[in-house]
This record gives sequence, structure tokens and C-alpha cells, in this order.
Amino acid sequence: MAAAQLLPPLAFLLLLSFLLAPPLTAAAATPSDTLHRKSSLTVDEHDTRILQSHDGTFSCGFYPIYANAFTFSIWYTDDTSAVVWSANRGNPVHAWGAAVTLRKDGNMVLTDYDGTVVWQTNSQGKSIPDVQYAQLLDTGNLLLKNSSGDIVWQSFDSATDTFLPTQLITETSKLVSTTQLYVPGHYTFRFSDQSMLSLIYDDTNVTSVYWPDPDFQYYENGRNFYNSTRIASLGDSGEIFSSDIANDHVFVASDSGTGVKRRLKLDYDGNLRLYSLNNSDKTWSVSWIAEFQPCKTHGLCGPYGICHYSPRPTCSCPPGYQMKNPANWTQGCIPIVDISCDGEQNMTFLELPDTDYWGSDQQRIEKVPWETCRNACLSDCSCKGFQYQVGNGTCYPKSLLFNGRSFPNPTVRTMYIKLPSSLDTSKLPIPQSNVLNSVQHRLQCDHVSTTPTTEQNPSYWHKISVDQSKWFYFYGFIGAFFVIEVFFFAFAWFFVLRREMRSSQVWAAEEGYKMMTDHFRMYSYKELDKATEKFTHELGWGGTGVAYKGILDDDRMVVVKKLGNIRHSREEFHDELHVIARIYHMNLVRIYGFCSERSHRMLVLEYAEKGSLADVLFKSRSSLDWKQRFSIALGVAKGLTYLHHECLEWIIHCNLKPENILLDQDLEPKITDFGLAKLLNRSGDNQNMTRARGTIGYMAPEWISGLPITAKVDVYSYGVVLLELVTGTRVFDLVKGEDDKVHVMLKKFIKMLSYRLEREEPFWIAEIVDFRLGGEFDHLQAKALIKLAISCLEEERKKRPTMESVVESLLSVDLAANH
Repeated sequence: MAAAQLLPPLAFLLLLSFLLAPPLTAAAATPSDTLHRKSSLTVDEHDTRILQSHDGTFSCGFYPIYANAFTFSIWYTDDTSAVVWSANRGNPVHAWGAAVTLRKDGNMVLTDYDGTVVWQTNSQGKSIPDVQYAQLLDTGNLLLKNSSGDIVWQSFDSATDTFLPTQLITETSKLVSTTQLYVPGHYTFRFSDQSMLSLIYDDTNVTSVYWPDPDFQYYENGRNFYNSTRIASLGDSGEIFSSDIANDHVFVASDSGTGVKRRLKLDYDGNLRLYSLNNSDKTWSVSWIAEFQPCKTHGLCGPYGICHYSPRPTCSCPPGYQMKNPANWTQGCIPIVDISCDGEQNMTFLELPDTDYWGSDQQRIEKVPWETCRNACLSDCSCKGFQYQVGNGTCYPKSLLFNGRSFPNPTVRTMYIKLPSSLDTSKLPIPQSNVLNSVQHRLQCDHVSTTPTTEQNPSYWHKISVDQSKWFYFYGFIGAFFVIEVFFFAFAWFFVLRREMRSSQVWAAEEGYKMMTDHFRMYSYKELDKATEKFTHELGWGGTGVAYKGILDDDRMVVVKKLGNIRHSREEFHDELHVIARIYHMNLVRIYGFCSERSHRMLVLEYAEKGSLADVLFKSRSSLDWKQRFSIALGVAKGLTYLHHECLEWIIHCNLKPENILLDQDLEPKITDFGLAKLLNRSGDNQNMTRARGTIGYMAPEWISGLPITAKVDVYSYGVVLLELVTGTRVFDLVKGEDDKVHVMLKKFIKMLSYRLEREEPFWIAEIVDFRLGGEFDHLQAKALIKLAISCLEEERKKRPTMESVVESLLSVDLAANH
């Protein structure tokens, strides 16, 4: 009896120890620092191998940047977020089954789940002779060695955004910042053309050095201009050595000394920071920083934007301008009123004290009056404004207002921006910094009110009866409670209002410049009920739900889509939506927000004026011309390319068809219903597969065969859409088959097209192209679209092109046709 009572606790303890013990897989096994030739590291749900340096400081393997998105990276073992190198930054592999292999030809190759080569040590794909193994060193350097032990490739030669101690910084070395979406940014750290170690803003339109301070001479920044040697490094003790740094201006960590793990990182806000690891709590702290004033970082607030301190770094638009993208300050501001060059528009100049737009000077005019500087800018249409220094009369007309900042300088600078005279800017605030104000702001607690008080006659209080006293306290209590309640609601309203107002600002703490804007928001059911006039204006319905037309309080016309078949919890629904909200592309319908109240699940989407491609192509009396059709084909391909290859979360549309391609006022295509596969219940059985997973005629063969679904299903659907754009006919009418035979008939139709394409029969393309065009089409483009559609509709999915290559093909055809 005692044994019987003792057994359950023992069983429970054994079960508990089993659950708490690490799984007996390769991930739990002791990692090696070496990967031998013809060996691989793979991403697998139950077996993810890594390399680890001999002393355990660094680990190397597949690093999850998001759900089902991995980079092949090196990181500090003590802190997996401290990634120091990545092979495929900006081009993650997307699913379980990706692998990095040291092939027998000596190349280390990273392949995606479908065998696509994403990265390799030799970019030309040539063999590297006699490579025997790859090894991760204690320094964090991953290298390939031959049979003699010589290094034939190393990760230290291809840095991403981080330098490590002992890693040499040469004339070819550079760091490129990583954005919060894990793609390369616009900031670089490298040797400039003057052989100075510099921080540089670099994009297609602007390249400018912002550290060391370009307002000072090289010797004022502690640099040597005459030394053409280009070599630098981070020492073990926290000192940054460089060939251009003067002896008495060596950069040193605040916790200088050996035995500290460090990393020199170019952060996404454009600042260079040296991080040191605290061994006790395993946290990183900034021990040195390049730029102490964030507003000096170029490009921080985008074109026309002004960075100022209030008291934290804040981005604002000058009068006459508004924010371009509420979710991204780096896109800057746009003018409210266009400035014409016809000479008929009267112009004026608005003064911005203590403000400078660094760079983009058209010329430098010295020792001239303010009126001369004004007239020089006024007479040039390309001049957006001018900077004028009162003390020395120096004039700088500017062709671009970029790198805006407002704070007191040693030399007084005033910016004058060109605006139409008709624009009233008298009541618009001018961005100014107040953190450097000479007047101290503090609470004045030492001045107590000295208002004389009247002494009351003590006998007066004795006249108040006991009943009056009770009522006095009762009404006093009620009054106090009312005041507290009013204060509470006022405080709550202020808190909510402040959150809404803060969406137009950007705050930057010392550790990093953090964007706090978010155009994606939650709407209440009441708001959407009002916007849609109680859901009366129905636009259509489909497998994802019913769509209604609505107008928001800010006069934006939107589509409100009621989603059906939602099986997620409220929290899961919100998580998935916030992933979709981060996706933004001109050929994708913008998602403004959502509603999730009780059983209601709705999306608020961008409204497309022209409706769906299906309506315009198949139902409209006025047919699309050929140029418009080709433009739509290219735009849809670009949108799918973004979903498949460029956005952070790997997304397969699963139901691409003309109904899910909307057209705006300019007939620019916008794909809708993307990313809904995770929101809707698409994991049903085979009986409802057709309804839940696609539309007959547009579905790839693998849907039916039960093969794993990849991005190639969208490529197949795109091929069908291409055929419909060329022929102007529905695929059902094109192949004239029953629903269950559409796929078979389409296959025969493709074979016929392939046959005629190979024989190059004359005039057959004119027979295929939509007769409504009356023969007005580009023969070269039409032939290319048919050929592309055939390749997209290959039965074997591996033979289908990627959407990335489809875009490249279309662009090359468009270029050839235009020439």
C-alpha cells in the first residue's frame, strides 16, 4: 500500500525531469568549431546545428530574424541578439530545409529550401582549390582553410555592420547599417576619399560625410590630412586606432582595459557605437560613441525635414510642408503647394532662425547683402532656399533641402526657404530647439503667495449649527469626488491625445534613434459602422469576406473588409496583423488598420478608384490599351517580388487573380488580400481545399497533388493573369472546359502556344492578342509576355522562374521596346 502511494510522485518527478531536460538532438550536442568539406548546417524543426568557437565566445549558424526567415550569421553566444556578421542580410532564407554546405569544390554555399543559391563565398561561383574545412575562431572570424592551413577566405574581409577586436579595417573595408527590417541601410563607415575614417550618408541621390564634423577643418577634428595610409583596428583594451587619427586624439572606451568583450557597431540610426559586455548580467553598454549630437547625422529626417531638440531629438516639417509617410520619417516632407517655374507665381522667403540644411549648395557667394542672395535664389527655379550668414555676408543658394537641423551654432546661420506668397505661414510653428536656452527652467517653489488674508471673528464659527456642519462636509465630499473624477478623465484624455499627437514626432535616445510613428491603428466598430453608413455600400465579396466602401473622419476613402472564417485568438490576430502592417509597396494595397471587437474582425484598406482588374478587363466597355496592360503586368510582378523576396515576413499570396488586383486612378496595379493566409483558416481538409486555398483556373497543380506549397504557386497564378492580359479573355472562356477540367485544358492550350512559338508562325500572335486592341500592340512585348506566361505555367514548379527574374525580364523587354 505504501509503495502504491509512493509511485505516483516518483513518476511525476521522472516526467518533470524529462520535460525540463534539453532535447537529445544535434542542437543540444556539444557544438564543434569546424565544418568539414562536403558537410552541411541545416535549418530543421528538430535539428539545427551550429558552429561554436573553441572558447565558446561566438556561435555561427542560422539566425532567426523573424518567423520562417533566417540569416546565416555569427553572434556572441552570451547574447544571441548581438549579431556581428551575416552572409545574407537583406535576403533571408525562408523555411525549414535551408542549408549552408562546404561543397567539394571549396565553395561555402547557402541555399534556400528549394535549392536556390542565396549566397556563396566566391560570388562568381568558381571553385576554391584545396579547401578542407571551415572554422570559427575565438575572435569571431569564420574562415576557410586549405590542406596547408592557409586562409583562403574569411568573414573578417566582408564585414556587415560590426567590427570586432583584432579585425583590420582597410581601404576596402566598410560597415553598412542594418535597418529595423534587417536590410542594408543608407549609412556607411569607411575611409573617405581623403583617407579619413568617416561616417557617410550614401544613397542614389546624396552622398555626404557627417563625421568627423564637416564644419571644421581636419586638424580641428584631430585628424591627419597628409597621411594616405588607410588602416584601422579595434584593440583588445578598447582603443580605436586609425592611420588618420592624431596621436593625442585616440578614441578610447570609457571602460578601457583587457578582458572585456567588445563590438564596434554602426547602428541603424547612423551613429557608430562601441559596446562592452558586462560579464555579471550579460548586458551591453555603450562605452564610446562617435556623434554626441544626433541631429548632426545626415538624412535623419529625410528631404525638407528638420531635426531639432525639444529637448530630445525630434523631426518636424517646416511651414509649407507636410510629412510624406506617417510611418517613416526618412522619407521626409513634401510641399503642400507646388512651386511652378512659369514665372507667374509670386514667391516669398520664410526665415528659419538658427537652422541649416547642410550641403546641396549651388554656389558660395561671399560678402554680399541679403537682397543679393535673395535675388540669386529667386531668379533660379531650381533653388529651394538659401542660407545667409549675417556676420560675414556669405550666401549659399541650395538646390535641395536635405540634412535639416535647427540648433545654435558658433557662427549664426539663418535659412530662408522659398514658398508661394499665397501660402499663409503666419500661424504655422517653426521648428526650433529649446534645449540650449540660456534661461534655466525649474520649478519655482520658494515663492509662496503673499496675498494678505483677513482674520475672521472666532465667534462666527460658533454660529454654524451641527446640522449645517454635516451638510457642509457632505457637499464638500461630493465636490471633492467630482473634482477627482474630472481630473481623472482629463488625465486619461490627455494621455490618449498625447499618444495620438506623438505619431507626428520622432524621438532619439542616446542608445539609438527610435521611430515612434505608426500609421497602422485599431478602429472601433462604431467608427467603421459610421464610415460605411452601417455597411450599406457593398463593393463585392469573395473567399476572404465582404468589402464595403467607407469614408473615415479624416475624409479618406477606404475599403472596409469583413473577414470570415477567423479561427485565431484576439492576440494571435493582432500579432499577424502587425506583421502585415509593416509591409509597404506601391503595388500592394495599403492596410490602414483593423477592428477586433467581440466577434468582429475587419481590415481597413486603401481604396482603388478604378476597381479590380477583372472589372476593367472583362466588364468595362472601354478596354485597356496595350501600354496599360504591359504596365499592369510589370506592376503586379513587382508587388509579388516584394512579397516573395524583399519584405521581412515571407508571404505567399495563394489566391492571385484579376479580382485581387485593384487599379488606382492612374491604373497603377495594387495587389490586395496578401498575407491573409495566416489570418484565415486555410488548413482545412481536402474537401474544402479549393474554396479555402485558391480559385479554380488560377491554382497551381501542386495544390491538388498535396505537395508543399511554395512561392511558385503565385508564379503559376501570375502566368494565368498574363495570358488574360494578353488575350483579354477569362481563362474559363479561353480553354472552354468544365471546372474540373480547366487545368487539363489549360495545359493543352499552353502546349499549343509553345508549339507555335517554336515554329515562329507568322501572324499567330495577332490572333492571340485581344481583338479589341485593333492590332495596336507591341509585337515584341506581346511575344515576350506569352513566352513568360508559358514558363510561369510549367507543370514542374522548379522550372518556373522566380518573380524576381520575371521583373528583370519585363524590364529588359520594356527597355528594348523603347529603344
